Amino acid sequence: MAHAFLDEPYGPVEEAFQSRLVAPDTWLVTGAGCESYLVVGAKRAMMVDTGMSRRDLRAYVARLTDLPVSVVNTHGHFDHTGGNGWFEEVFLHPKAVALAKQAFGNPSDFPLDYAVTTVAEGHVFDLGGRTLEVLEIPAHAPSSIALLDRRERLLFPGDEVESGQVLLMLNPEATDTVARHRGNMRRLLGLLPAFDRLCPSHNGSPILAGHYLQAFLENDERVISGIEGSTRLASPSFPYGGKGRFPMEENPHWRRSEWKGTSIVYDKQQFGR
Repeated sequence: MAHAFLDEPYGPVEEAFQSRLVAPDTWLVTGAGCESYLVVGAKRAMMVDTGMSRRDLRAYVARLTDLPVSVVNTHGHFDHTGGNGWFEEVFLHPKAVALAKQAFGNPSDFPLDYAVTTVAEGHVFDLGGRTLEVLEIPAHAPSSIALLDRRERLLFPGDEVESGQVLLMLNPEATDTVARHRGNMRRLLGLLPAFDRLCPSHNGSPILAGHYLQAFLENDERVISGIEGSTRLASPSFPYGGKGRFPMEENPHWRRSEWKGTSIVYDKQQFGR
């Protein structure tokens, strides 16, 4: 599990990051913020998200590969983009651009002077004998994309399919976040011949895809049909109260729905039937 939002500004990088191999040429890298992934091809490598450590993620990644390394962000939230500035090339969805440099904490703690290139549905990153295909799946965030790795049969869905929960109440643009999430689950289930495992950005990875996507779909459908979730919102990965925590107890419209090992947190005023 990623080290939440906690990080110290000084010290060797081995104290800030840990890594493990989760598939051939695929490293899960944990640190402050989210769980990131290093995907290595024959010619170059790609970081899927960069967390938000104040220490040099690029220096740590150099221990895992000597290939050129670019970054692609699954969405614009700073716990996924805070380490972008350590890298020379950053790709993200157009709707992520404004958010990506809005620091959680003191902006001077992070390298934010970097250029970005936008990508959208259908873009394919060629890493040399291995590709990552961009799929737009906005619900948790309007900028959300997933990366499909057909060679290793992996899907990197960011925060749209988490092993802890999906937070559907944070999207400022949508009034139908649960319905959007349901549509995304239907789409990903249709793509199952191309992948077997999910590599989400929080709460553990990898996980088997089929049963989990189906259970999320059913969870969404239950909420849309009128079943109201619980007002008990906190979880080990989503605490509330105290400095830096979500003010859940101050929002009377937020609910948690749990079903077959999945959990969604949603605003009951923010979904369409």
